[in-house]
Amino acid sequence: MEIYRIDHVSQVVPELDPQLELLEGLFGFRRIQTWDHDAEGCSGARLAIPGSWGHHWEALAPTSDDSPFRAFLDGKGGRPGLHHVALEVPDVAAVAAELERRGIKPTAGSPGEWIEASLSPPEHGPGFLFRIRGPGARTMCGDDGKVSGAGTPGADVPSLGIVQIDHVCQAFPDRDVLARWYEDLAGFVQVWRTPDDEHPDMADLVMNIPGSGICWEIIMPRGEDSFIERFWERNGPAVHHVTFEVADWDAALRACEHHEIETFDANDGTTDGAAWRDAFIHPKLTGGVLVQLFWEERPGVWVRSDKIPPQR
Repeated sequence: MEIYRIDHVSQVVPELDPQLELLEGLFGFRRIQTWDHDAEGCSGARLAIPGSWGHHWEALAPTSDDSPFRAFLDGKGGRPGLHHVALEVPDVAAVAAELERRGIKPTAGSPGEWIEASLSPPEHGPGFLFRIRGPGARTMCGDDGKVSGAGTPGADVPSLGIVQIDHVCQAFPDRDVLARWYEDLAGFVQVWRTPDDEHPDMADLVMNIPGSGICWEIIMPRGEDSFIERFWERNGPAVHHVTFEVADWDAALRACEHHEIETFDANDGTTDGAAWRDAFIHPKLTGGVLVQLFWEERPGVWVRSDKIPPQR
């Protein structure tokens, strides 16, 4: 399975306009396209993420009771959340055949254009969805419907000052099992990992996704009463959070205060004489996505380059 680009990260919310106000205001995303699609029963918008050329954020909202996105919300008790990450591959049919061979059945799609499937090992139950499309196809979420432009930009308000989307994080019982699976399935490359005993309740590793500046983090539980264990029991192999880098930590916190958004679980430190900071924003304030923010005084001090594994 050859991946050459991540196109977007997608979330589903009950109403589109309030979410766009948040994404354009607090997050500083730039709306580049909106659409309505009666057949899909949804409205949606594609937004550019600052500093992340070619990677977009997508917000979708159901417009009919029989919309699959209404079913998604109903399945979560009406709560919004991340829906999928969209990948581009050279040959969708070949990918579909390979997934079938591995016991993974696509749950949606259009022949020859796109498919939707969990890419987690099937014996661990349904995981986070990926939408996989061929080159040039843009029909995965109804964006071949009644398309309009970006609209009029809103008022100048403080934003987080995001400079890139850094990684998407998935929970799993054993980080090495899932890492080997992704490496074999799609060529993900491990770029760093924490020592087993660095944290009392978790261990993690990060993989690079071919053709993308976005990485994939895998976190697993350690010790007793790990927060990851509790998350796994509720959600299975789902995405835990999405991480963005910001240019100025104090400015990001001022933007949160301006928008009446609280952060929690803040950390700070110094590595090799350079400072770093990180904190989280609760999903109830972001449209169902746990968001992690980080800042580093010098590139590479928050995610240490000395954690790169030796070559095999």
